[in-house]
Amino acid sequence: MRDSYLIYILACSFAIGVFGILISMGDNPSLRNALRLWDTFIYDITVTMSGLFAFCAFVYMIYVGGFFIKQQRNEFLTFEKLGMPRWILVAIGFFQTAIVQALAWLIGIGLTLIFQKFMGMMLFYLMGVRFNFAMHISLNDLWLLLEIFVFSTLVLSIINAIKTMRILQKKQRKVIIKTRWWLRIPAGAFGILLLFSAQICTFYLFKDMRMISYSSKPLIEIVYIMGADIFGTYLVYFGFLPTILNVMQKIHSVAYSGVNIFSFKYMKERLFQNISILWFVTELSALALALLTFCYFGYQAVHQNYNSAYPFELAANKDTVKVIREELQKNNAKIKGRYKTEVKINLVSYYSKSNESYVRQPMTFMSYSAYKSLPKRMRKGNSKINSHQFLKIDYNSSLMYNNPTSEHNIEVKNAPMIQDAKMGYSFPYGSSMHFGPMMIVPNKYYQKMPAEVKDTFYGWDFKKGDRLSHDQLERLGGYRDAYYMKVDFKSSLEKSNIEVMKKEPNKYEAATYTQAGFLRQGNLKKRFNQGGGFYLFIVALFSVALLVALGSVLTLRVLLRDDYQSRQLRTLQKIGVEESEIKGIVRRENTLTFLIPIIFALIQSYTSIAMFDFGHHMSKNIILIYGGYVVLYSLFGVISYQVSWRGVKQKFNL
Repeated sequence: MRDSYLIYILACSFAIGVFGILISMGDNPSLRNALRLWDTFIYDITVTMSGLFAFCAFVYMIYVGGFFIKQQRNEFLTFEKLGMPRWILVAIGFFQTAIVQALAWLIGIGLTLIFQKFMGMMLFYLMGVRFNFAMHISLNDLWLLLEIFVFSTLVLSIINAIKTMRILQKKQRKVIIKTRWWLRIPAGAFGILLLFSAQICTFYLFKDMRMISYSSKPLIEIVYIMGADIFGTYLVYFGFLPTILNVMQKIHSVAYSGVNIFSFKYMKERLFQNISILWFVTELSALALALLTFCYFGYQAVHQNYNSAYPFELAANKDTVKVIREELQKNNAKIKGRYKTEVKINLVSYYSKSNESYVRQPMTFMSYSAYKSLPKRMRKGNSKINSHQFLKIDYNSSLMYNNPTSEHNIEVKNAPMIQDAKMGYSFPYGSSMHFGPMMIVPNKYYQKMPAEVKDTFYGWDFKKGDRLSHDQLERLGGYRDAYYMKVDFKSSLEKSNIEVMKKEPNKYEAATYTQAGFLRQGNLKKRFNQGGGFYLFIVALFSVALLVALGSVLTLRVLLRDDYQSRQLRTLQKIGVEESEIKGIVRRENTLTFLIPIIFALIQSYTSIAMFDFGHHMSKNIILIYGGYVVLYSLFGVISYQVSWRGVKQKFNL
């Protein structure tokens, strides 16, 4: 079992190395110096994630470590028959586990020391931090790793010693109870119904997610989806996979060619034994893919919301543009783009579908030609319109769900009613420059429409930022609010009006609105990039480690054949089955073992994405996530096939 132990030790070492890197990063001095704005947040997150990761790795070691004890069942029983005391066999199970764990921890800590700087520099790259990451592991971290090593090794060794004792106590052969087809087929059909109902419930979950703060319905839906997915997939494996293989065995063109029927029966029995493993790997692989995918969607949603709020590095209105230009000249800022757009503010009335009520408020209007003259990046989140259509840009009610429906019958003061308007969520000059929705209208409509208030927005793009100093920002602080609008709503829009106030009112009333004087990304952009990079680093590291562990589980299940299965392959060789045919058995078994979880995991995760309205198209990043998963497991499959066949061939030569 040398090859199997080697794969297990490498998988454990990888997990220990990742855990050590997470632990050591939390109190790394270079990380604290580079990210002073984050205070202790980075440390708290790394400690939490390392604890969660350690728990998952420990469960993996318990689950997979038992494979080797089961594999040695006949060996232990033989030694006992030859007169070896039972306590010595139990001690063998204990100490061989301790030795394997010691080797894994030794290699894992070495990986921590070797790759800590590389992973730290990768984290800084993702966070956009220009700082040298210094390798550092404190005495407290080393002591913590030593404590965890002693505790985990002791627990794992005791567990395997108990398993060895149970093997010696149960010498009789285990009776295998075969489940009939009349039970498997209904179970598989019920599993499909559970999976189908889980997808329907997922569709409603995305619609009900907005009420999670005040309703238990979304939480109930989440629990049902998880349960239906887990048990539904197992029932499909339990019901249909054996049935399909039994049907294939009945088809002579598939299973019968000389003595090939014996080889097919061997492969079928091996897959039957691995049903629970295949199900376990499928569900956790789907979980890892879903985690990566939805985290990508969440990051994309936050990124889109950020770009909607701050499309320009610096934006201003006509009240503040003169002062800001003077400050930019003092700094000799290198401007690569200047934009200027006239807007009108008028009163509107419409029925809000999201709030289910009628709304009366001021709205900013911009002409179609002015909208099209702005950079394309400001139109990415909006519906496409032509020069005769209307576009209403509103605040997104949820980061995870967009309402694609149009708005109708928008009444505008002293202007024709807007019968139909497409929806958008990307504001020109930033959503914070507006106190409510804005409307893109045809040029003729804009020219004829009267305005309660006229304004002009300005935007700048810079080569290396605006370079505004802290003192300059303090001087500009007094221009943060350009003016205030007090709306006096009457019985109709025609009788209502807006009063513009330059000074802040002593008392804010319900119909008082504030026009922002300027917006600047500044440190907000830096913190956003840093937070997004750290978020991607942690999630990707956790998910990849989980996928690696699951791939090693499948590899070990292929490699660890007991004596009975080895005798079966040996018997096939003796009755005349060619070596190439036996090699084909190993290859087909290996292919199906890895292919089945890949297909089911991809189907489950993709179906969830299809229900997810935010990602209504497969982006190249999602394809890269799925492609990386397939490549990773294919690599495990190739390695397990090569090692498995080498082990089988060595037994043939004995």
